[in-house]
Amino acid sequence: MIWLSRKGGEKRPMFQQRVYQNAVQKMKAGNNCCQAVIMAACQEWGLPVPEDLLSAASLFGEGMQAGCTCGALSGMIMASGLRSRYQVHPRQDKLALSLHDIFKQNFGSTCCRVIKKKRSIIDRVGSRTCQELTGKAAVLLIEQWKELDDDPSARVVGNNTNP
Repeated sequence: MIWLSRKGGEKRPMFQQRVYQNAVQKMKAGNNCCQAVIMAACQEWGLPVPEDLLSAASLFGEGMQAGCTCGALSGMIMASGLRSRYQVHPRQDKLALSLHDIFKQNFGSTCCRVIKKKRSIIDRVGSRTCQELTGKAAVLLIEQWKELDDDPSARVVGNNTNP
């Protein structure tokens, strides 16, 4: 896949490749974009995936089944909320907005219907481009938390039960 390489053929960091492939595989296994992002992120972070969360996320695929907010973006925000129980992000009060803006910068819109309309006729057939977008969205999410993973002093042990 071209996205996994940078200009000049340089490979992306292993975590990016791993997260991307994991999210794509989750979709190929029958999960929607929202569920795939949540499951790939939780696996990368070593967090359990609550079945109730996956059940709720089942209704967020294909822009809440109406072409609205992309399910991959919804999954990014849900997964961040889950991780926040264990470790507070430095931009916690603006994290959903930050993820929204990063998603929009990378994909041109947050609306599933708009993103799909921008595809070529060939790419509209099947779910390959949704899988690619979902993989990229999962990587963007992990990158937003990566600075904390690389800073041992930022690790929080236990549950943050603050709402």
